[in-house]
Amino acid sequence: MMARGEKNDPELKKQKIVTAALRLFSGKGYHATTTKEIAEESGVTEGLIFYYFGGKRKLLMHIVHSFSFALLAQDGADRWKRLPLDEALVQYGCRYLQFLKENREYLLLIWSPEMMRDEAVSQEVLQLIGSIGASGSSILKQSAPVGQISEQTYHVAATMLNASILLYFALHSRFGSEMAVLGDEEAYIRQLVGLLLHGFYKGDA
Repeated sequence: MMARGEKNDPELKKQKIVTAALRLFSGKGYHATTTKEIAEESGVTEGLIFYYFGGKRKLLMHIVHSFSFALLAQDGADRWKRLPLDEALVQYGCRYLQFLKENREYLLLIWSPEMMRDEAVSQEVLQLIGSIGASGSSILKQSAPVGQISEQTYHVAATMLNASILLYFALHSRFGSEMAVLGDEEAYIRQLVGLLLHGFYKGDA
């Protein structure tokens, strides 16, 4: 249960509900989880879930919509713009990998079989992927020759970078030290960025 000083803090209560729901949805499954279990896990009354979120379905959609790397990328955008392109992409990639590591439960949820069959969730995930791709594209554009590279090429390159980092995360999460051949995190991302820019600029990087 919550300490006395926390009882009148609505935002803290909401966060406890979200945290508990995410843990249960990702571990037990959305359909198998009840609002009663969420209330018990978060230390609030069941009625507060409906009061703050309107029910289990709206709570799920709130969770799916709230987690976004794009907001973190916006925070780092000004700093990355002052760096050489390769270093900016490395820092972007390292931050993206850290975001993935910090949100394992969220990834387990959105890629679970039941969520992959959920059209509304899939649309939210598609928008999430698009926003992440846009973040990577904006960095690639900062040093590219104006008008010589198509928007599609930026998008494909950013998608390649993000997908490769996601794959690295997935492989290391499952196989650990058996994936040592890929190198440590920063070394992998630096090599990935080097390969991406070499192809992107046809050997000029």
